[in-house]
Amino acid sequence: LVGTAYTNAAQLSGYESYKLAIKDTMNLKNETADLKISVSDAGKDLVDVSSNIKVNSVTDAMSNATTVKSSTGTEVFNTFNQAEKSISKSSTSEVYNVRENNNKNVNKKNETMNPEVAKSMETVADILVGNMKDNVNVTPNGDGTSKVAINLAKDQIIPLVNAVASMSMAKNNNEPMHNEKVGNLDVKNMLPQLASGIKVESVVVTGDINKNNIITGQVAKIVVTGLDAKGATHEVTINANLNLSDINATTPNTVDLTGKQVKTVTGHFEGRD
Repeated sequence: LVGTAYTNAAQLSGYESYKLAIKDTMNLKNETADLKISVSDAGKDLVDVSSNIKVNSVTDAMSNATTVKSSTGTEVFNTFNQAEKSISKSSTSEVYNVRENNNKNVNKKNETMNPEVAKSMETVADILVGNMKDNVNVTPNGDGTSKVAINLAKDQIIPLVNAVASMSMAKNNNEPMHNEKVGNLDVKNMLPQLASGIKVESVVVTGDINKNNIITGQVAKIVVTGLDAKGATHEVTINANLNLSDINATTPNTVDLTGKQVKTVTGHFEGRD
């Protein structure tokens, strides 16, 4: 790993060490990611999402099996990139939606960003994070691995973060919500539609960095409060758990379409047949 080879992590701040580990992790070309996200409102469970994602950027292959559970039911949504095709299927249908990739690389990891642009974006991010970087701690374990700990209380979260949270969580009634579906389930509309007073109350993150400077596990808890359009108060808790495994040893799953109901589609999938 280039970043690790030229940098002594012991000489870096916790923030810089963590940022470097994120870079090295994002540069992986072959891995399995297991992601679990749950959202609750004042202790009431709203939605649970579990995904198993297998990626091989070298062969342009990917498989993703996502299960969404909520009060409206459970749905499993599968996607595959294989043989220059993108394939999707929901457990609510027997139809496999197939889109030709037209020999284009569908894996964004293989796209290279202009180094100057990347450096400028990193500089801007550092400025925007501000003093919050002082709350990022990376502790060596003595065997080449490290522990990450981030703990931000309400008074440590800069206004910009609350502004971003407001933009991402507030419902815009003037625009339909696209690209928020998993299969036939509209995930965003399962969540409280916050309209005002949106604040990030706390952010707690822990993680593990292996000897190759890869973040192999990370757990996050974010608490956001706000009011909906009727003035009701909500306290939304988001829990996320990410684990990486089979690094450089992952084979994405494939699907045999022989004898299956197939529908050829154009454009991007909308999560339904």
